[in-house]
Amino acid sequence: MNALIREGDVLRLSGDVTYDNAEAMCAEGLGLLAGISSSPIVDLAGLTTASSLTVAMLLRWARAAAARGQSLRLTQVPERCLAIIRVSGLTDALPEV
Repeated sequence: MNALIREGDVLRLSGDVTYDNAEAMCAEGLGLLAGISSSPIVDLAGLTTASSLTVAMLLRWARAAAARGQSLRLTQVPERCLAIIRVSGLTDALPEV
């Protein structure tokens, strides 16, 4: 099951981000993040798979946060996702807590 749950300033992402659900998950996440007044944290502990699609979605969220003067940060980043972030040169755009 895929889920996005907001708990205060933390957005918990669980399940899989796939080509079938990425647009809906991205839009849902943007809506949830818009309600956070301070810099949001995205917890990826429940993410079961990670791909460049996942990183693209996170980058979109980070850009939306930056447009509001916030700095999105990641926590519990799976190693595969972290590797994609590093090799893509996105460690500054998608920093870990």
